[in-house]
Amino acid sequence: MLFKYFLESSLNDLFKSAVEAFPNTSKRQHAIDPLIIKKLYWTPYLGMKTLFAKGLIESGNKEYNPMILFKKVRYTENKGGVEIVTSEEKSYFFEPLSTDKDVVLRCNCSDFKWRFSYYNHLDKSLYGRKPAKYESKGIDPPANPNESPGMCKHLMKMVKVIKNMDILG
Repeated sequence: MLFKYFLESSLNDLFKSAVEAFPNTSKRQHAIDPLIIKKLYWTPYLGMKTLFAKGLIESGNKEYNPMILFKKVRYTENKGGVEIVTSEEKSYFFEPLSTDKDVVLRCNCSDFKWRFSYYNHLDKSLYGRKPAKYESKGIDPPANPNESPGMCKHLMKMVKVIKNMDILG
């Protein structure tokens, strides 16, 4: 599969890429329902037309922090559209977000770090600093043989929850 290494991918692109890269996994897209989102934090950047979302997800006895920066957000002055409330309890309104618009994202889990972060960096869809490329020592197969950008189950769960909140159109 050939990816565009010039523009970021959308949520749809990254989800599809992860599924196509690992179609036979019993994890990732098939293991999101047991995950518990304990909190979603919202930080709007009106002047930049972006919206930063950070989750706190419980998986077993561990917690993870998936992050998504939505771009080309159309904020509205009135109370029409979608409403989010920040940690400071301030309301912001905007048109529903699209899963087809470019995003940058990240998660602090090992699956994202070793399988996807380097290739998301090449795809320009990684939020934050470029990671070192994971190189297998030859004992195990490569972590991402197709060198595909993608997302982990924590990001997939976060997207599902945001969709259920009617924030994603």
